[in-house]
Amino acid sequence: MITNLKAKLREMSSSSRSNEYIRPRPRTVDRGDFGGRVVEGAEGRYVLKSAVYDADSSFGTVPLRTLLGADFSDSCWWTRLDEAIDVNDIVFLDTETTGLAGGTGTMAFLIGLGSIEDDRLVVRQYLARDFDEEYAILAAVLEELKKRRVLVTFNGRSFDWPLLESRIIYSRLKPLCWDGRHLDLLHVARRLWGDRLESCSLSSLEEHILEHSRPDDIPGSMIPGIYLKYLDTGDIDDMLRVMRHNEWDILVMAALLARMAYMFKRPAAYCDDVELLGVAKDLERAGRTEEACRCYRACIDKTNTGYVRIQAQKRLAFLVKRHQGSAAAMDIWAEMAESPGNIMVLPLIEMAKHLEHREKDIDSALSLTEQALSILQTHRSISSGKIYDELLHRRARLLRKKGRVEGSWV
Repeated sequence: MITNLKAKLREMSSSSRSNEYIRPRPRTVDRGDFGGRVVEGAEGRYVLKSAVYDADSSFGTVPLRTLLGADFSDSCWWTRLDEAIDVNDIVFLDTETTGLAGGTGTMAFLIGLGSIEDDRLVVRQYLARDFDEEYAILAAVLEELKKRRVLVTFNGRSFDWPLLESRIIYSRLKPLCWDGRHLDLLHVARRLWGDRLESCSLSSLEEHILEHSRPDDIPGSMIPGIYLKYLDTGDIDDMLRVMRHNEWDILVMAALLARMAYMFKRPAAYCDDVELLGVAKDLERAGRTEEACRCYRACIDKTNTGYVRIQAQKRLAFLVKRHQGSAAAMDIWAEMAESPGNIMVLPLIEMAKHLEHREKDIDSALSLTEQALSILQTHRSISSGKIYDELLHRRARLLRKKGRVEGSWV
């Protein structure tokens, strides 16, 4: 049986083309330096390209000196890191990969790092010109990352760092742990601008928040194909555009972080109404009640948008009720109820609760309940069966209370 199997395998081997020598794609000895310099060491070769931006540089509406002067001493409540950071401890990271879905087979062929050095922003790009240079750039990037305490990315928690970490482990290198020290700007951006923008992608924030548009940029979705094409043809023209795209991504992150730092430090001075609402929510979540109340009130005063005003008033009223009692929130509920064209039943319900249970003003509570029922009956589209049933139950209870009070005088 074994003899027959061996003979069959020899027959298959001799008739198969798999034993023919397959000539690899011709490559030139010099793969080029892509405008940087070729670094060669014990781990292998790769391209390192650097760019330096001084304090007078700006990106969109944000000068670099804004980042240099940013105060992060009281920032844990909005960065949600374990400790306050210093701008000199930060490293920005962005990758360009062979695929956008991630997974074991996806490789980061270009890794961009940005850091503050001598009051300048230095961007370093580590390029693997082929798969055999991946180990070298991973080892070099790890050495650079070890110098910094805080990692700043954009969607890096979900994509960039998990991908790099898996490739580092696959290469039998020791990964770094960024637990409590990784600031993903995407999550902060969503809290600030998610209610305004259709998309909080980096390109959308760059256009609408930083007011900057890139000349001759290349879409991120095309980058994996461009790298694979480069491996086949050796043409570096589009690859140079990819490297510029990566460099710009680092600059956008630096500008966004600077903008965010000033907005969270002095929201009344640097935020519009939507941004004030986002900052107030973060303050409330952090338990900074007085600051949150001031921020909500600033939002209400500044906004001309009905939705934003209602959201700020509602959150402010509940916050005041929770910390100061329902009486302190009555003016806010009343302002909401008296706004032109009001069809909200929430402020009416909240005022009715207070008047019934705290003030014992049955007539006023009943009047507000009737108004709420009338709104729900008129505007069927906003009617909620559960709320309507609760209001009917409240009205019946108030009528019973009123009858008992009136009967006591007979």
